[in-house]
Amino acid sequence: MKRILLKLALFFSFLMFPAAVLFIVPYSEEFAYHYIEHDCYNHGAWIYDRINHNPAPVDVAFIGSSHTLHAIQEKKMEKLRELNLHVVNLGYCRYGRNIEFSILKMLLKHKSPKLIVIEVHEDEEKNSHDIFPYLAETEDLLLTPTLFNRDYFSDLFHGGSARLEFFKAKYIFRKKYPDPTSELYGYAATDRIATEFELDENSRLWQKRLSHTNLEKIEKVQLKYPFAYLEKMICLIKEKNIPIQFVYLPDSGSKLKNPKHSSFYQDIASLLIPPQTIFNDRSNWMDASHLNDNGSEILSIWLAEQIRSEMCTDTTTFR
Repeated sequence: MKRILLKLALFFSFLMFPAAVLFIVPYSEEFAYHYIEHDCYNHGAWIYDRINHNPAPVDVAFIGSSHTLHAIQEKKMEKLRELNLHVVNLGYCRYGRNIEFSILKMLLKHKSPKLIVIEVHEDEEKNSHDIFPYLAETEDLLLTPTLFNRDYFSDLFHGGSARLEFFKAKYIFRKKYPDPTSELYGYAATDRIATEFELDENSRLWQKRLSHTNLEKIEKVQLKYPFAYLEKMICLIKEKNIPIQFVYLPDSGSKLKNPKHSSFYQDIASLLIPPQTIFNDRSNWMDASHLNDNGSEILSIWLAEQIRSEMCTDTTTFR
């Protein structure tokens, strides 16, 4: 029996050793952000280039989901550009605080922002972002900040497969990366206007969703995951003495004037709530979840004014 167990142990050790090696050897950020080229308009490569290769400062950084990507027009934020501040949209498609943590971590390694604005929406996403395992540093992939992470083993699998692809790209195929882009702005432009059917259907689904609330105890457990990452983000930002703001960017159909966890955000920093008129105007939506050029221009101008006002009244914080 002991011999059988020993053989089984040796067999599994033999199988696990190559996988363990993948998490020991260094993993390239450049590879990671170019590996996801088929996701989110290849915005990962642009984010990497803007932070690592482009010498232009990142003074005001917006971090969030595709809501941010389609809402923040850097070129329209004249009130901040008048102050010689470089505004950068680092939004990435879909929800997930852990991918925002990874992007923020890279940003703070290479740039010195004067302000970071973090998107919030109606509720917090309770799951891992599906791209997180490809972008995360190995330490962050292995050491989850909370036990309440149902995607942990899935993330390890995908993170391991990405590291295998990196090994092949570096040592076998000698992969070369595209020349860095010089584009300064990350905003995803579109002049499309959502159809009445899209907006009405989204509103109907939201009302159905809001009528089915989770049990308070279950939700409290689920929220430990996104809040843990949000707190890690806040710690990184505060270590650099960088001011923080939150901005509420809702869906078209929720009709919620404030995010569900407003008090949590407001205990950390100011929460900017854009005028409801922006979201009520149906011509401002690209689809049921994202603003179009017209809506984002109005929102960006309003946001720039709010941020500028706070900067002018608090010269000790914004420097």
